[in-house]
Amino acid sequence: MRRGISVLALLCGLAASAAAQDASLTVTLQNGVPRVQAADLLANGKFIGLMRSGFPLRLHYRLEVWRTRSSWFDDHINETAWDAVAHYDPLADDFVFVRSGGTSARYARVEALAQAMQLPYKVTLSPKATGSFYYLCRLEVSTLNDTDLQEVEQWLKGEVTPAVGRGDLTNAMVRGAQRLLVRIAGLPRLTLEARSEAFRR
Repeated sequence: MRRGISVLALLCGLAASAAAQDASLTVTLQNGVPRVQAADLLANGKFIGLMRSGFPLRLHYRLEVWRTRSSWFDDHINETAWDAVAHYDPLADDFVFVRSGGTSARYARVEALAQAMQLPYKVTLSPKATGSFYYLCRLEVSTLNDTDLQEVEQWLKGEVTPAVGRGDLTNAMVRGAQRLLVRIAGLPRLTLEARSEAFRR
């Protein structure tokens, strides 16, 4: 119970400082290929505290390609999405970062983890029609509980089966309690958007 109260206090404190957003997201074009890069996601320390308290982070990217239209709304052409997960391993006293595709690496220092999160993604997503286009990317950083973490990591590795049995009442109660704690605490979330320069095909 004491641990739950201390975690709740930590989350409330982090939520109060959530307004300070130093993070950024950019979408640039390299030889016509979109390059998505996030920076300074861990700059103010709030997510580091959450990870050390047992709340892994999920980075959910969605990249869209749009065609500009002069007389009406822009036209949504296509989109793709991918995830990455970061969490703290208290036994090894390091951080684990799992990128889309299931590749993972461990980092002993926060600075090294932050640098890994800044590695850009080069995404294969291009319009097949002709006209003037641009890319729009949205990044959502949110927390996971232990079960969510296992399921997302399995998905990243190409596995689609649940991490635990859905009929397990005990696990369901634990997940429900964790999510309720998150809602009560007003757990900080981070949403970033970026748009590329226009290009023609």
